Amino acid sequence: MVAPDQNEMFEVLEKQRQHQRQVDRVLKIVLPIVAFLLTVICANMNVWSTLFTFVVLWVGFYAVGIKRLPLWHWIIALLVYCLLDNILSYGEFHQKGFTRQFGAMFIFLGIVGVGRPYFDRWLMK
Repeated sequence: MVAPDQNEMFEVLEKQRQHQRQVDRVLKIVLPIVAFLLTVICANMNVWSTLFTFVVLWVGFYAVGIKRLPLWHWIIALLVYCLLDNILSYGEFHQKGFTRQFGAMFIFLGIVGVGRPYFDRWLMK
């Protein structure tokens, strides 16, 4: 038998899950668009850099924003990707290109990863 206060708690939890699914649906539309726009800023000036930057951003946003995987794992993956992309694009390490690419990707991935709980709380009110 379920007590009335337990039943109320189950209703609140179900409402919270519904809100989180709603936020997930919105983010599944918004995050690829943001990834594309950031790719225009972050990618080095070649086709492969543009393509892979978009893929890495999209997967990273999905992982930290929707699946809620650890943010620091994806920051390390971004760091490794940006180093490889920089060296392959320029033939050597190019500081300005790396700073622009990694800095922008790091900031926006952090916003999505850290901001997701705040988005959930904001929509619950």
